[in-house]
Amino acid sequence: IEFSPADGSQPKSFSFDVIVIATGSKANRFPPVDFGLPGVYDSDTIWAIDRIPKHLVVQGAGIIGLEYALIFKKLGAESITIVEVFDKVVPMLDGALQDACKRTMTDVGIEFVMKTKFTKVESLSGSSPEDPKIRITLDSGRVLDCDTLLSATGRSGTTKGIGIENVEGLKTGRGGFIQVDDDCYTGVGQVYAVGDVVGGNLATIGQAQAVRAMRTVYGSGLVKKERGICAKPFGIWTIPEIAWAGITEEKAKEDGINFGTVTVDFSRSVRGCVSQEDGFLKLVYHAESGKLLGVHMFGENSCDLINFGAEAVCDGDTVYDVLQFVFPAVTYHELYYLAAWEAKQKIMHRGAKNLKAATTWQRVEIALQSYCSEQGKAVKDVLHVAFKYFDADSSGFITPDQLRQALQGLGMQISDADVTDMVVEATGSADDKNIEYEDFLGIFNVEVQRADAGPMPEASRVVGLQ
Repeated sequence: IEFSPADGSQPKSFSFDVIVIATGSKANRFPPVDFGLPGVYDSDTIWAIDRIPKHLVVQGAGIIGLEYALIFKKLGAESITIVEVFDKVVPMLDGALQDACKRTMTDVGIEFVMKTKFTKVESLSGSSPEDPKIRITLDSGRVLDCDTLLSATGRSGTTKGIGIENVEGLKTGRGGFIQVDDDCYTGVGQVYAVGDVVGGNLATIGQAQAVRAMRTVYGSGLVKKERGICAKPFGIWTIPEIAWAGITEEKAKEDGINFGTVTVDFSRSVRGCVSQEDGFLKLVYHAESGKLLGVHMFGENSCDLINFGAEAVCDGDTVYDVLQFVFPAVTYHELYYLAAWEAKQKIMHRGAKNLKAATTWQRVEIALQSYCSEQGKAVKDVLHVAFKYFDADSSGFITPDQLRQALQGLGMQISDADVTDMVVEATGSADDKNIEYEDFLGIFNVEVQRADAGPMPEASRVVGLQ
C-alpha cells in the first residue's frame, strides 16, 4: 500500500498479510443545496453547530433527519419543517411505526411536507455565519425561510480516493458500499471490509464484523460453524424510542406469506398502567405455525426491549414458545406475553374479525358440546334447536336483544358493543343487524342441512339451561 501522510510529507508504503478497510461513510450531498452557505449542514457537519436553531428545515425524513429534528425541538427550536421527496418516513419501518412516529412528532409541533423536492436554496441579504438567513423554494411553489438547513439524505461508503479502483475484483454496489460476504471478505486476496463502508450503519455492527473477519483469518475455524444472526435489532433514538427486528407487515404481504399481526398497547401492562407512557408492541407471525417473523416497538425503552424479540425471531420461536417464558414482574416484557397470548387466540379462531366476539361464540359452542357429549349427539345435529332457543319469537332470525338475553341465560354478561361485534362476526357484515339461520350455522362451520336428529328435548336443555 502506498499513501500520502496528511502532514504533506513524502509518500510512504508498507506491505501486509491482511488488510481491513474500515473507512466509514459520509453524508450524501445533492443539488440544489449549496453547502458553502452559512447555516447549511449535513449529518457530518451538524455536530459543529454552536447555537440552537430558531427555524430549522430538515431535508430528508430518514433516521438521522428525524432524530436531529426532535433533538432541536426539545432544545427549544421555534419551528421545524421536515421536507421529504417520498411519501413515507423511514421507509424500512413497519407502517404502524411510521404512523406513530409522524403522529408524535406532529404533536410536538414538527411539520412534515411529503412528496416534495427542493428547487432552490439561497442566502438572503444580510446572512452571515453568526446570523444565517436561508430561503428554500419547494417544487410546490412554497417558500421556507430559516436560519438552519440540515440536509440528511442518506450516507454512502467512503470508497473514493483510497485507490480501491486499482484492486481488480473488488466490487462496490449502490451507495458506494463495498460488497462482502458473511465473513466481511471482499473476495480479493486477503482484503476484508467492515462497518459503514459495507453498509453496517451502527458502531456495534462494525465491531462485530471486525471481530468475525479477524476470527476468520486468524482463528481456529470455529467461527465458520457459528450461526450468524438472521434478524438484527435496530433502534431509532426519537422520543419515544422506535425499535424493530425481523420483517414488517408490508414485507410479509409482498412475499405472499400467510401471516397474522397483533398489537398490544403499553397501557395493557402493569408498568404501562403505572408509567402512563404511550407505546405499543406489534408482532408479525405465521398465521398457521405461530412462528415469529417480526417484532416492532414504539415507546419507552424500546431499544432495550427489542433484544428479546430479535432473539426469538432468530431462533425461530413461536408464540407458544414465548408463552412458556416467565418474565420479571412489572416490566414492559409482559407485552410479549400478552401479544403472544392474543396471537394464539387468533390462530385458534383463524379468520375471526373480532377476537373477543369469536371467543364468546366459542363459549356457546362449548356449552353445546357439553350437552351433546352427555346425550351422545353431534353438535351439528342440535344446532337447529339451539337456534330456536336464541330466536325466542320464532321470527327466523336472532336480534341483538335476543342474543343478549340468551347469553345472559348462559351466565354471560356482555356489553351492547360486544353483542354488536358478535352479530358482525356471525353475519360478516356491519350492515346486517340480525343473525339468520344460515349465519348461525356458519359460526359453527356447519352447512345448511338439517339432519334428522330424532326427538329433541326443549331448546333450553340443549344449551345447558334448566
